[in-house]
Amino acid sequence: MTLAFDRRACLDGIKTIWPLMIPGIPVGLVIGLVVAERGVPLFLGWSTSWIIFAGSSQLAAVELIGEGAGVAVIVLTVFFINARHIIYSAALRERFSVYPLWIRIVAPYLLIDQQFAVAETAPELVDPTPGYRLWHFLGAGAFMWTIWQCSVGAGILIGDLVRDEWQLIFSVPLLFLGLMVLSIRNRAGVAAAVVGGTLAVVGSELPQGSGLLMAIVVGMTVGAVVDQRNGEPL
Repeated sequence: MTLAFDRRACLDGIKTIWPLMIPGIPVGLVIGLVVAERGVPLFLGWSTSWIIFAGSSQLAAVELIGEGAGVAVIVLTVFFINARHIIYSAALRERFSVYPLWIRIVAPYLLIDQQFAVAETAPELVDPTPGYRLWHFLGAGAFMWTIWQCSVGAGILIGDLVRDEWQLIFSVPLLFLGLMVLSIRNRAGVAAAVVGGTLAVVGSELPQGSGLLMAIVVGMTVGAVVDQRNGEPL
């Protein structure tokens, strides 16, 4: 198998994924603003964008850091929010199994929601060869990564210019609400969203950000139970 750089595949990946990136730009800006508003050290806040590279879990991590939550709570929260990525990896495992081990270890770092959608369909519509598929994936992922770092960084830079009365105290729950609504597709999703959202509000005063973690775990559990009873995917 040849892994020589394929410029055409990279450009095709960028062309395919850029429309999916546009909605993510304001999300990145809001996360940057939240970093500034919560008093999180700026470099640490920006670092979450490349350490985690996942919008909803990064937002939760920034919020928890701002609240002084413990490392264990932050790591567990990020893990549960990103648990769907395990399914993404399993779905792509067979078609990426031809690549060397180091690629299969490193490439999933770029596997966010938009990237999965592109990797799942687009390459086979143009060129099914393994080399093309890899560079298509890397080109799309590198583009998404770059735009995301710039979006979060821009939000952090302008955060200090936001007037005090424009506090972003409601930005996190509102953004989570938007992400939650987008993910609701059936009764299992509704149940998980309602239970998780309610517990997040009720447990907002619990120490070390444990309320958010509790909301995620219980919400996912309720969704799974409803899923099993109704035979529909979450």
